[in-house]
Formats: sequence, structure tokens, C-alpha cells
Amino acid sequence: MKKTEAIAIVFDDHLLFADSFSALIERLDLFRSVHTLSEERELISFLIKHSESPIYLFLDYYLKDKNGLTLINEARRLNKLVTIIVMSSVISPTTITNILSYNPNGFISKSSGFNAVVECLTVISQGKQYISPVISDIASNTNPTIKLPFTARELEVLHYFANGLSIAQTAEQAHLSKHTIVAHRRKMMAKVNVNSITELLFYARKQELI
Repeated sequence: MKKTEAIAIVFDDHLLFADSFSALIERLDLFRSVHTLSEERELISFLIKHSESPIYLFLDYYLKDKNGLTLINEARRLNKLVTIIVMSSVISPTTITNILSYNPNGFISKSSGFNAVVECLTVISQGKQYISPVISDIASNTNPTIKLPFTARELEVLHYFANGLSIAQTAEQAHLSKHTIVAHRRKMMAKVNVNSITELLFYARKQELI
């Protein structure tokens, strides 16, 4: 991949990792500029401001209050030139299957080194999707019919519950009504056949969803 006029964004709420990964990206000398962001409002504002610029978004899957999947469609809506590269240490086959269903341009393990990042960007520049070997191995050994039972919105609500937020607090954070939050909770419990929020959170943690 040759140097481009694209902008790189590393979006991760773990600042130590974000800063070190941004430094790695800068070493590549492939982008016009490299930015580290950790707040969703900052990311949205940046994407709107640079809506006409090609952007490479390196997006963490596990965020503080939600997973990164809800931001994939939002980023694509705000910037038609965005390239999405998911970064994660996830090893759950179900979660990997769900991430891949969002069709990111790249999917790299957080343990990936310099060469893997270079390979990822090279493959993407050729118009192909890149999946790091460790993630590809898990995906290739996964039953292709496996599908995560929850939508991205439901997972967002689940993260709020996992952080101890009440129904009212979750409704406020998710910009939904309390009635909708209750409906989401009831639907998620029915999907995985559990009878309480405690059992639901146990299932989610076991599947590495939160």
C-alpha cells in the first residue's frame, strides 16, 4: 500500500493501547494524519467534519458501554469513503461470526504485530477483505449456521445492564423509552431461554459478548 491522502482514526477506550497502536500506524507513513479518539461524540463529529475525505477507522469491538458494531453502520452512513477495520482480542466463534456479518473491510487481532497490520492494509488496498489468521482459524472451524441471537441494539442495551444501569438510566443512555428497554430485555431473555436478567448476563459473559 502506497502513501495516501486518507486519514486514520484509532477508536478505542483503552488509551494505552490506542496510543501505542496509533504510534504503530504513524510508523507506516501511509496516511495524511493519524488521530486517536475514545468518545463516540468525538468520532461522530470527526466523521461529519471529514465526510468527503477517505478515512480508515480502526475500531475496537469491546467499548466501555457497548460493542463497536453499532458504530459500523453509523460510520458508513456519515462517510461513504470510510474503511472499517475491527480490532479485537475476541475468541468466541459466535461473536466472530456476528462481527463478520457486518462485513468489515478488515478484522485484526489486538495481538497482531507490525507485519500483520501492513498485510491487512495491503490486502484492503487490493479491494479484498482481510481477516487475521488467528481469527480466520476460529471462523473456519465454526458451524456456518451459528448466528448471534442479539441485534447490535440489543447488545448495546445489554452492555448498559452489565454496567449496573437501571431501566431508566439505560433508556436515557440509549435514547429510547423505558417501555422499549423493557421490551428489549424481555425479547433477549426469550431468545436464549432464560428467566432473569442475572441469567441473561451470565449467558452474555459466557459467550464473551460483554
